[in-house]
Amino acid sequence: MAEPPLTTPSERPASSRQPGPRPSYSCPGCGHVLRVSGLGRHRLYFDQPNTLVMNGVCPVCRRGLPGKNGR
Repeated sequence: MAEPPLTTPSERPASSRQPGPRPSYSCPGCGHVLRVSGLGRHRLYFDQPNTLVMNGVCPVCRRGLPGKNGR
């Protein structure tokens, strides 16, 4: 029985090489847009340019961000 041929990266459809749009979150208090990575309590928020928001609050209006600890 012959094995199926292996595919190389160049044979994959072009759409699989294109990254999707980056998820974002808009603060309901001030409208500031943050980039989001991860899901649920493992969510990370990044301010521009790629600065990790460590304290769990919007860097503009100080409103709590959703995710960890039920915020």
